[in-house]
Amino acid sequence: MIFVTIGSMFPFDRLIRTMDAFAAVHPGTELLAQIGTGDYVPAHMPHVRKLDQADFARTVAGARLVVAHAGMGSVITASQYAKPIVMMPRLQHWGEHTTDHQIATANWLRGKPGVYIADEDADLAPCIAVALAAGPPAAPIFPPDAPPEFIARLRACIFARS
Repeated sequence: MIFVTIGSMFPFDRLIRTMDAFAAVHPGTELLAQIGTGDYVPAHMPHVRKLDQADFARTVAGARLVVAHAGMGSVITASQYAKPIVMMPRLQHWGEHTTDHQIATANWLRGKPGVYIADEDADLAPCIAVALAAGPPAAPIFPPDAPPEFIARLRACIFARS
């Protein structure tokens, strides 16, 4: 199953509309979209407005792929469950966010294992195909623990001030 999520703060009708078009031309693909408070209601894929935290985690855990905005919550959750993620950044000029920080986030994550960036609507379907063909990432996007060198530097700083 491909799980589509727009995050919890703002609608993202462009992503939902693009994924609904994808669903229309891929009728055998199992999808579920969390669409939030947007105006666009999908006609070709199952959807819910919002999942609670536990259902969200279960849905990500059961997905083959996560398709999301370029939000850190989505990428961290995908990493926790070793799921590839296709990200499409929200754009300020479309009124999808108050800044273009999601472009910077996408560029920072670009090339990391299991992360695929759709810069344009037309990039979404090809990114999905590549992500599905690649399968789960070999390593988490973000390891669950900080690197030992970082922990050692923190300890040295903390204990030097005590």
